[in-house]
Amino acid sequence: MKKIKIYGDSILKGVTYNEELKRYKLCGYRFDELSQNGIDVENNSKMGATIDKGFEILKATLDDCDENTVVVMEYGGNDCNFNWSDVSDDPNGSFECATPEERFTETYLEAIKYARSKGAKVAVCTLVPIDSERFMNWVSRGLNYNNILDWLGDVNMIARWQEYYSRLSEKVAQLADCPILDLRSIFLKNRELRNMIGEDGMHPSPEGHKLIRDTFQSLFLNTASLASAT
Repeated sequence: MKKIKIYGDSILKGVTYNEELKRYKLCGYRFDELSQNGIDVENNSKMGATIDKGFEILKATLDDCDENTVVVMEYGGNDCNFNWSDVSDDPNGSFECATPEERFTETYLEAIKYARSKGAKVAVCTLVPIDSERFMNWVSRGLNYNNILDWLGDVNMIARWQEYYSRLSEKVAQLADCPILDLRSIFLKNRELRNMIGEDGMHPSPEGHKLIRDTFQSLFLNTASLASAT
């Protein structure tokens, strides 16, 4: 392996919410260990990206490549999100998330097929978990908290729904016979999980991003873990 091309959303972009500055900022991912081992990392992740947007970016940026290139994909977090303002206005309404599950699965599979057509191997990431309470407080700012809660049923429905999309990502990887980079598990088994997720309940804290970086470097330095990538 000589090159890793990352395609994802703000999680793999390295975005975190800075509580002191009260705004989002980049952690500034640096994969020093990979660079020292001759592996070039190109990050094409974009904040707010769904699988539809990610596929557009993939087609615009991925040139023909050789078998030493691995494309890493991480989508689903924005795809499973709802328009919370609409929910707040009509808690008895029926709403679809940004990318309904069938289109999410089909488009993800098409993106993988496209990357392979360019000669790359492909790996798929599971989703970093969210903190339901923090997320709920965040998305309901300026909206009707109780109306959103009534529509959800309970606050933990947010986390369950996001977990469902993480499982859809796993299903996509299995259908496409791709290795899975299980970011979710390394967070879930961490005793300091709440410290790994930021104030908005969805973006990793700087400590959480360090966990992602260290996991990536460990996985890709152990190239045997990607032996099944096709």
